[in-house]
Amino acid sequence: MVVGIKDIAAYLGLSTSTVSRALNGYDDVAAETVKRVRQAALQLGYYPSAAARNLRRRRTEMIGLALLFGSAYSTFNEFFAEVIRLVAAAAERRNYNLVLYTRSGDDPCRLARLAQTREVDGLLVLGDAPGIDAAIQSLQATGMPVIILGRAVENPEVGFITPNILQAARLALAHLVACGRQRIGYISFVKTSRYSQDRLAAYRTAMIEMGLTCDDDLVAYASLEPESGAQAIEALLARPDPPTAVYVYNDRLAIEVLQHLRRRQLHVPRDIAVIGFDDIRSARLTTPPLTTIRYPLAEIAEQAVGALLHHQAAGRTEPIRLILPVELIVRGSTVKDA
Repeated sequence: MVVGIKDIAAYLGLSTSTVSRALNGYDDVAAETVKRVRQAALQLGYYPSAAARNLRRRRTEMIGLALLFGSAYSTFNEFFAEVIRLVAAAAERRNYNLVLYTRSGDDPCRLARLAQTREVDGLLVLGDAPGIDAAIQSLQATGMPVIILGRAVENPEVGFITPNILQAARLALAHLVACGRQRIGYISFVKTSRYSQDRLAAYRTAMIEMGLTCDDDLVAYASLEPESGAQAIEALLARPDPPTAVYVYNDRLAIEVLQHLRRRQLHVPRDIAVIGFDDIRSARLTTPPLTTIRYPLAEIAEQAVGALLHHQAAGRTEPIRLILPVELIVRGSTVKDA
């Protein structure tokens, strides 16, 4: 049987309003009465309703994380599992729970409807499914705090936290040049992705800065589907003048590249060097271990959750717009003895 305030009131011979005020810490209730009410609540097995408490406080003590990608496959990989783990941990440290939205890529504007119902106190968004701009505008109209993860946003009213992708490209290419590579290819994600467009632009900028040849023959595109990384590297190898090194959009694709090169009996890094992006745990377990760009996921999660809850507590504040430095992690896919 569920025990309510009325049961405690009947047990003690008090009014329900007195019991309610005692349980909620009002200072107009005698200390002895508060003590009796709390003891009775414990004895009877009373647990306060979180929904009712949060309704009074106008908050849910939950934040949302929306993974807005067009394919369900995108949410089932190591990188996103780590994002979810770190955001959940950052929320838990602040006594908040995390609500995960994984199907919103089919209809990003659904998030605005979620915001209107106030299922969560704020929302972190990772992804760029079609309709994302309209969804963000709708979210802002509701007044819900929103922060975009992993990419910069032009709209000055929208907060974001992202790694420095231009710094990443410069670090990766400078390392490859230092290893004696001049013809450096790039495996990009699908052309429609904002993340892909930004990282490809960073690669091209860094190539030009270093005085390296930068042409379309050095770029191939992959997708979310399995083996697309293998198909992309095969396309580069089939070019008349194939690259001697390749910088890859993320580690998942880079691992597929390594596997395909091994099947082709090409030696890494002697025949071709490979650099990924993210530094997922599997990057250390490949043959050879993968050189990669370390994405500051833990700091992004911590900063994002903190900023979101500060916004929620303080009312409308200036949006956070933060670009975090990255780190090059050198392993055997670029340096033989690393």
